[in-house]
Amino acid sequence: MQPINIHYSILLLPLAAIYWLITSIRNWCYDVGFLKSTSFDIPLVSVGNLAVGGSGKTPMVEYLIRELKSEYTIATLSRGYGRKTKGFRWVEPHLSPTETGDEPLQIKTKFNEIAVAVCEDRVAGVHRILKERPETNLILLDDAFQHRAIKPLVQILLSTCENPYFQDYLMPVGRLRESRRGAKRADATIYTKCPSGYVSINYGDEPKFYSTIQYSDTKIDGPIFGFSGLAKNDVFAKHLASQYDLWGFKGYKDHYSYSQNDLEELRGLAKGATLVCTEKDWMKIKQLEGYEKIKHVSITNKIEGVVNFISWLKRKVENK
Repeated sequence: MQPINIHYSILLLPLAAIYWLITSIRNWCYDVGFLKSTSFDIPLVSVGNLAVGGSGKTPMVEYLIRELKSEYTIATLSRGYGRKTKGFRWVEPHLSPTETGDEPLQIKTKFNEIAVAVCEDRVAGVHRILKERPETNLILLDDAFQHRAIKPLVQILLSTCENPYFQDYLMPVGRLRESRRGAKRADATIYTKCPSGYVSINYGDEPKFYSTIQYSDTKIDGPIFGFSGLAKNDVFAKHLASQYDLWGFKGYKDHYSYSQNDLEELRGLAKGATLVCTEKDWMKIKQLEGYEKIKHVSITNKIEGVVNFISWLKRKVENK
């Protein structure tokens, strides 16, 4: 984890203590049954994290779809972060990110045969999926680790190799959404974005797996100007610099909603260089005039020991 400024952290400790108290009481209420967790007859697999953003949840959901779609009738359900709509909604490729959220739209665009839905109430969302798509026999929940009103069959916790959750701190001192103790709800932990030559992590008793990032680079001649709206833009910028003649880069906040003015500004900054973004950003850029001149790079996960991981997951799902 990045070093924390001691003086700044001391000032934030009272806020972190309040945050700890609120999240701990909430979790305790679910643990003892004061608040209800709803389970379902079909297997639900949750992919989530303890930290805010940047752990690779959507690429992991896409990875699970690729590995399991030949054997299961899959639906995915997420909140649809960044959308301006409310309630349940089926995601279709012709919709806009403001209607669905950028990441669910990305999943649907890549896997049109998969049912993709968004709903901030995961329990209501699952009921709706099963009512309208009764053939569904596996639901992947994107970013539902803290959504304890629903009880998945399998909880997969993601944590980056660079900043593992057990070395992090509660917000606002660190990036944790809840106490490290929340990791005990996980059936397995996948450490993501592992560098080559990574060292295995021995923290905790749950099964552990490791994934690396793979980029599907587009062939581009000449200089490029990169941009992205990710939790960690610097990782993408470093990749572009290693593969292309990168003239410049601009980072935006995660899930940034691009406007036509942003696109014109980027063209000015590029000074004739080819604009390049991530697939997630391109989902929003393609709604704008002139998007066809912008190139994008896809980001996927590769789990080390994939056979072991998928075999483990299938056993969990089939022995429910």
